Amino acid sequence: MINKILIKIDNLEVQLPETHIIVEKDEYLNLKKKASEGQYMSLSEVLEMVSVSRPWLLENVLYKSDIRSKIDVEKNKEGFVKYPESQGGRYYFLASKTKRFFEENFAEIFSL
Repeated sequence: MINKILIKIDNLEVQLPETHIIVEKDEYLNLKKKASEGQYMSLSEVLEMVSVSRPWLLENVLYKSDIRSKIDVEKNKEGFVKYPESQGGRYYFLASKTKRFFEENFAEIFSL
């Protein structure tokens, strides 16, 4: 990734379109993080984010006992997945923790 561009031109002025702004990297990352805090995701959104099939996610993540004990809100107060009350019910995922979990546990989830 390129993180530096050096242009030597005196008296250069760049006008940004009104639809654009420049923010510091730390501020951008903080805003990005806050964007998913307090937001919920559906099972379909999680499947799209992780790019796996529904059966694979259910078998290898949601119903794998060691993982479920960490993520199920009924089994762990720090969990972030509300499992359906009955078959055919909805799953609810706390977006910020769900994204963090898949980022931090990639190797374990995919058995690498």
